[in-house]
Amino acid sequence: MTATKRILQQLAVLLGLYSLVRILFYILNRQLFLYSSTQEIILACLNGIRYDLAAIALINTLFFVLYLIPMRRFERSKRIVLGLSFTLVNGFALSCNVIDLEYFRFTGKRITMDSFLLARDIGDQTAQIAIYYWYFSLLQIAMFALIAWTCFHVSGSVSKMKRNTRVEWKTLICAILLGGLAIRGGFQAKPLIPASAFSQNPELGSLVLNSTFTILKSSDKAAVVALHEMPWDEVKKTILSDGMGPLDSPLSEQWIKPKNVVVVILESFGSEYVFPPSGKPAYAPFLKSLALSGSFFDNAYANGRRSIDALPAIFAGIPQWMEPPFITSPYQTNRIVGVPQIFQKAGYETVFYHGGNNGTMFFDVMTKRLGFDEYVGADQYPDRKDYDGKWGIFDEPFLKYMAKDLSQRTKPFLATVFTLSSHHPYTIPTEHTNEFPKGSLEIHESVGYADLALKRFYKTAQKEPWFKDTLFIFTADHTSKQEYLENDNIPGRFHVPLILIMNDQPLPFAAETYHMPVQHADIEATLLDLARLAPPESSHFGESLCRPITRPGIIVFESDGYHLVGNHSGTSWWKDGRTQSFPLLGQAAQGLADPYQIEKNVRFLKANAHYYNNGMVENKLIW
Repeated sequence: MTATKRILQQLAVLLGLYSLVRILFYILNRQLFLYSSTQEIILACLNGIRYDLAAIALINTLFFVLYLIPMRRFERSKRIVLGLSFTLVNGFALSCNVIDLEYFRFTGKRITMDSFLLARDIGDQTAQIAIYYWYFSLLQIAMFALIAWTCFHVSGSVSKMKRNTRVEWKTLICAILLGGLAIRGGFQAKPLIPASAFSQNPELGSLVLNSTFTILKSSDKAAVVALHEMPWDEVKKTILSDGMGPLDSPLSEQWIKPKNVVVVILESFGSEYVFPPSGKPAYAPFLKSLALSGSFFDNAYANGRRSIDALPAIFAGIPQWMEPPFITSPYQTNRIVGVPQIFQKAGYETVFYHGGNNGTMFFDVMTKRLGFDEYVGADQYPDRKDYDGKWGIFDEPFLKYMAKDLSQRTKPFLATVFTLSSHHPYTIPTEHTNEFPKGSLEIHESVGYADLALKRFYKTAQKEPWFKDTLFIFTADHTSKQEYLENDNIPGRFHVPLILIMNDQPLPFAAETYHMPVQHADIEATLLDLARLAPPESSHFGESLCRPITRPGIIVFESDGYHLVGNHSGTSWWKDGRTQSFPLLGQAAQGLADPYQIEKNVRFLKANAHYYNNGMVENKLIW
């Protein structure tokens, strides 16, 4: 068999496998494409072949060129080495796409290079995860086997390979030229980038892409690019005119200044698990009871889709509007003003608790950047018998340990705990087996356990003398899988609980605020207002919930687009000029924004995108 035929066979097999994974991606995520017609979906899959060819060419052009260059006496050895290398490299690339069949449902975006920065947190769980998702593991093994079979069997046994004695120059030049054309995606003016996939139908962009392409293309691009469509003065004017001004107005005398603050960040507690659609089962009864007793914001949103995104948003008011997490991005050394830093200067003891293995998700690094005095992780926990065997200490014993530890702390204090047990693989202690509803998703049982742990922590705290002077804030870092179709949309994928309660009582927020869109970035400004610690400088993404909110909505970032979850409508804007309306939670698809509202919303989105991007690049988020 000639080298040219061998290359064409290998190319056909790879294209077939990428197409197979794309079909599986559609089947597993079809709820994301409800507003696209069958014809549009078919065209998106065909368009995806361009991105498959680009990914294949980026990886394999060198392989194909080496196949075409004879090495005389070493020809057979060369083909064996190339065959093994080809199998391993392409098998790994396709495996990333198989992983994304599940991982995408958690993050809402294709895997990029920064995803590998977080891979160390999986560590020794690789085998356990491979067994848990055995069907995906079998698919990966089958892909490796098929690629190897193509290299060593279909192409002829190694022992019978003919030794090439001359260079097939025409074929070699064609391979290089076609490889270069495939890499750039065609003859268009600009090479393909991941954002190009969203240009026709934004809803189908993730279907068009493949994870190999997004990984390769994310490795050589800046996290954000400075924007120059709006002058800086106009950016500031637009942001401030929409109610995001400095926190300098006096508070009402009715507000009680808390002596202590405890922020509880619940792992993966999507709002749906606590407040499901009417008539559907809930899995966190205690957290729901706190919402009924305290100040509950039923339209609250996380500013990211990963645990690592939550801390900058909650404690520095910095949302996640770029692919890499802030703490691993090129801007990780930018100047930020963290709430713990301000509280620390005011005489508070500040401590961050997380039952996970020390260093998980770079929490130890980020908490120091934010100004926490101390990080308490699994290494500081005294009894390893409570280790869950995967991530760290079970929630119930760790929260009990935290409650006792807080009683020994100097008052006043700002304490935060990030829970653990409602994280994959959703392990709960054996003594609680079959105690909680298993529901329809694997996370549901662990949500019930985490809720019980939270209940026992709160009941313990109620008996401590510091409880009556302590403000508790309960929220979640991000959502997880959605059980109900009506929640699997842009707002639903960011919808989390947000509850503030002090001495078992609500705080006197304005009634209309409880139903307006609020976000993690608002917690920073709210805490500073309540503690009368407004800084001279701060970021301007969040608003204090203690004040009237006049902005048109909050902004989330997904699929390389900015999405405004407004009071009455949702609007998306991409930097290439595309816009689109989307329904809010509980809103019919027909209840979309009118052209005037879209124009107003887009102006707000543009101003914030300019502020974020230019602020990151030029290190001027704080002013």
